[in-house]
Amino acid sequence: MSSSMVRALFTALVAPAGPALPPVVSRSPLVLFHVDSGGCEACGLEVEALKTGGYGLAEAGVEFSASPRLADMLLVTGGCSRMMAPVIRAAWEAMPRPKGLIAVGACARDGGLFPQNYATLGGLENHASVDLFVPGCPPTPSEILGAVIAVTARARSGSTRDTAA
Repeated sequence: MSSSMVRALFTALVAPAGPALPPVVSRSPLVLFHVDSGGCEACGLEVEALKTGGYGLAEAGVEFSASPRLADMLLVTGGCSRMMAPVIRAAWEAMPRPKGLIAVGACARDGGLFPQNYATLGGLENHASVDLFVPGCPPTPSEILGAVIAVTARARSGSTRDTAA
Protein backbone atom coordinates (compact mmCIF):
# COMPACT_ATOMS: atom_id res chain seq x y z
CA MET A 1 0.00 0.00 0.00
CA SER A 2 1.44 3.37 -0.92
CA SER A 3 1.98 6.07 1.67
CA SER A 4 -0.50 8.39 -0.06
CA MET A 5 -3.22 5.75 0.18
CA VAL A 6 -2.51 5.18 3.87
CA ARG A 7 -2.61 8.94 4.45
CA ALA A 8 -5.96 9.19 2.62
CA LEU A 9 -7.45 6.37 4.68
CA PHE A 10 -6.14 7.84 7.93
CA THR A 11 -7.47 11.29 7.04
CA ALA A 12 -10.86 9.86 6.17
CA LEU A 13 -11.04 8.07 9.52
CA VAL A 14 -10.00 10.92 11.80
CA ALA A 15 -10.94 14.07 9.93
CA PRO A 16 -14.45 15.47 10.28
CA ALA A 17 -16.63 14.49 7.36
CA GLY A 18 -18.09 17.96 6.94
CA PRO A 19 -20.76 20.04 8.57
CA ALA A 20 -22.93 18.28 11.13
CA LEU A 21 -26.21 17.04 9.77
CA PRO A 22 -29.46 17.65 11.63
CA PRO A 23 -30.51 14.71 13.79
CA VAL A 24 -32.79 12.18 12.14
CA VAL A 25 -36.16 12.02 13.86
CA SER A 26 -36.99 8.35 14.11
CA ARG A 27 -40.56 7.36 13.40
CA SER A 28 -41.79 4.13 14.76
CA PRO A 29 -43.65 2.05 12.18
CA LEU A 30 -47.38 1.43 12.26
CA VAL A 31 -47.67 -2.17 13.45
CA LEU A 32 -50.50 -4.39 12.22
CA PHE A 33 -51.76 -7.68 13.63
CA HIS A 34 -53.66 -9.81 11.11
CA VAL A 35 -56.53 -12.15 12.00
CA ASP A 36 -58.07 -14.22 9.21
CA SER A 37 -61.51 -15.00 10.60
CA GLY A 38 -62.67 -17.42 7.90
CA GLY A 39 -64.17 -17.34 4.45
CA CYS A 40 -62.62 -18.15 1.11
CA GLU A 41 -59.12 -16.98 2.21
CA ALA A 42 -58.69 -14.69 -0.82
CA CYS A 43 -58.26 -11.52 1.28
CA GLY A 44 -55.92 -13.35 3.64
CA LEU A 45 -53.77 -14.39 0.69
CA GLU A 46 -53.65 -10.78 -0.53
CA VAL A 47 -52.48 -9.65 2.93
CA GLU A 48 -49.79 -12.35 2.86
CA ALA A 49 -48.73 -11.11 -0.59
CA LEU A 50 -48.51 -7.60 0.86
CA LYS A 51 -45.93 -8.84 3.37
CA THR A 52 -43.51 -9.71 0.56
CA GLY A 53 -40.85 -7.19 -0.39
CA GLY A 54 -42.45 -6.02 -3.62
CA TYR A 55 -44.95 -3.57 -2.14
CA GLY A 56 -42.66 -1.29 -0.11
CA LEU A 57 -44.20 -2.00 3.28
CA ALA A 58 -41.09 -0.92 5.19
CA GLU A 59 -40.72 2.25 3.12
CA ALA A 60 -44.34 3.11 3.94
CA GLY A 61 -43.63 2.77 7.66
CA VAL A 62 -45.83 -0.29 8.14
CA GLU A 63 -44.95 -3.70 9.56
CA PHE A 64 -46.75 -6.80 10.77
CA SER A 65 -46.41 -8.33 14.22
CA ALA A 66 -46.93 -11.90 15.36
CA SER A 67 -48.34 -10.59 18.65
CA PRO A 68 -51.32 -8.29 19.21
CA ARG A 69 -49.51 -6.85 22.25
CA LEU A 70 -47.15 -5.04 19.88
CA ALA A 71 -49.79 -3.90 17.37
CA ASP A 72 -51.36 -0.50 16.71
CA MET A 73 -54.07 -1.75 14.35
CA LEU A 74 -56.02 -5.01 14.10
CA LEU A 75 -56.43 -6.09 10.47
CA VAL A 76 -59.32 -8.56 10.00
CA THR A 77 -60.01 -10.54 6.82
CA GLY A 78 -62.88 -12.93 6.14
CA GLY A 79 -66.41 -13.17 7.44
CA CYS A 80 -66.53 -13.40 11.21
CA SER A 81 -67.24 -17.01 12.15
CA ARG A 82 -68.68 -17.72 15.57
CA MET A 83 -65.55 -19.72 16.43
CA MET A 84 -63.23 -16.82 15.54
CA ALA A 85 -65.18 -14.07 17.31
CA PRO A 86 -63.50 -14.83 20.68
CA VAL A 87 -60.09 -14.82 18.96
CA ILE A 88 -60.76 -11.39 17.45
CA ARG A 89 -61.95 -10.08 20.82
CA ALA A 90 -58.90 -11.50 22.63
CA ALA A 91 -56.55 -9.95 20.08
CA TRP A 92 -58.36 -6.60 20.44
CA GLU A 93 -58.18 -6.67 24.22
CA ALA A 94 -54.47 -7.56 24.16
CA MET A 95 -53.60 -4.52 22.04
CA PRO A 96 -52.31 -1.36 23.74
CA ARG A 97 -54.15 1.95 23.32
CA PRO A 98 -54.55 3.82 21.06
CA LYS A 99 -55.64 1.08 18.70
CA GLY A 100 -57.71 0.73 15.56
CA LEU A 101 -59.65 -1.82 13.53
CA ILE A 102 -59.36 -2.36 9.77
CA ALA A 103 -61.78 -4.68 7.92
CA VAL A 104 -60.32 -5.93 4.63
CA GLY A 105 -62.70 -7.13 1.92
CA ALA A 106 -66.44 -7.55 1.49
CA CYS A 107 -66.67 -10.50 3.90
CA ALA A 108 -65.02 -8.61 6.75
CA ARG A 109 -67.34 -5.67 6.16
CA ASP A 110 -70.80 -7.23 5.86
CA GLY A 111 -70.28 -10.97 5.51
CA GLY A 112 -70.05 -10.95 1.71
CA LEU A 113 -70.73 -14.49 0.56
CA PHE A 114 -71.01 -15.58 4.19
CA PRO A 115 -73.98 -13.72 5.73
CA GLN A 116 -75.12 -14.24 9.29
CA ASN A 117 -76.23 -17.84 9.89
CA TYR A 118 -75.68 -20.67 12.36
CA ALA A 119 -71.89 -20.59 11.79
CA THR A 120 -71.11 -16.95 11.04
CA LEU A 121 -71.88 -13.55 12.49
CA GLY A 122 -71.57 -11.90 9.08
CA GLY A 123 -69.18 -8.98 8.87
CA LEU A 124 -67.82 -6.59 11.44
CA GLU A 125 -69.99 -3.60 10.52
CA ASN A 126 -72.82 -4.66 12.87
CA HIS A 127 -70.56 -5.88 15.67
CA ALA A 128 -67.71 -3.37 15.98
CA SER A 129 -66.73 0.20 15.35
CA VAL A 130 -64.42 -0.20 12.37
CA ASP A 131 -61.93 2.57 11.60
CA LEU A 132 -61.41 1.60 7.97
CA PHE A 133 -63.14 -0.66 5.47
CA VAL A 134 -61.01 -1.75 2.51
CA PRO A 135 -63.51 -2.65 -0.24
CA GLY A 136 -63.02 -5.45 -2.73
CA CYS A 137 -63.43 -9.16 -3.21
CA PRO A 138 -60.52 -9.39 -2.74
CA PRO A 139 -58.75 -6.03 -2.69
CA THR A 140 -55.25 -6.03 -4.17
CA PRO A 141 -52.20 -5.72 -1.91
CA SER A 142 -51.67 -2.20 -3.30
CA GLU A 143 -55.22 -1.20 -2.36
CA ILE A 144 -54.76 -2.61 1.14
CA LEU A 145 -51.47 -0.75 1.60
CA GLY A 146 -52.98 2.47 0.25
CA ALA A 147 -55.83 2.24 2.73
CA VAL A 148 -53.47 1.50 5.62
CA ILE A 149 -51.32 4.49 4.69
CA ALA A 150 -54.45 6.66 4.59
CA VAL A 151 -55.39 5.69 8.14
CA THR A 152 -51.81 5.95 9.46
CA ALA A 153 -52.10 9.66 10.27
CA ARG A 154 -55.23 9.06 12.32
CA ALA A 155 -53.61 6.15 14.14
CA ARG A 156 -50.48 8.17 14.94
CA SER A 157 -52.54 11.07 16.26
CA GLY A 158 -54.51 8.72 18.50
CA SER A 159 -57.90 9.48 16.98
CA THR A 160 -58.84 5.89 16.15
CA ARG A 161 -61.94 4.42 17.69
CA ASP A 162 -61.58 2.30 20.79
CA THR A 163 -64.37 -0.27 20.73
CA ALA A 164 -64.20 -4.05 20.76
CA ALA A 165 -64.88 -6.41 17.88
